[in-house]
Amino acid sequence: MSTPSPAPKNEREFGDPPLESPQIPDKAVGLTSDIGKGAYLALFSQIGISLLIANLGGALLGHWIDGQLNSGPIFLLLGFVGGFVAGAVAAARLVQRTLRRLDAFDVAAKVAKREREARERDAARLKGRVE
Repeated sequence: MSTPSPAPKNEREFGDPPLESPQIPDKAVGLTSDIGKGAYLALFSQIGISLLIANLGGALLGHWIDGQLNSGPIFLLLGFVGGFVAGAVAAARLVQRTLRRLDAFDVAAKVAKREREARERDAARLKGRVE
């Protein structure tokens, strides 16, 4: 029994798979783009640092106050909780600011896409009239 010969390439149902993913020029700026990846990496770093500094600062301040007043660890605990709240507020502000910035990039990319499409349509119309 012989195997049938493969169909010519133009008659195949499915072509060869592409070796790389297609580049979509009008893709929104987000986590999958280079700008988005760097922005999210910076955001997560800033969140971690702000939480660390706020917690550590609040705890150290509370420990210092406890040492000055010769009290128990009450101010240490209050400083830690206050530092955590301050760090959480700072992290929320960082997230809001970063998301607004990424939204602005998305809007700018969409506007540029619409302008490019309008120029291409105008060029196609002019080309059709000239010929």
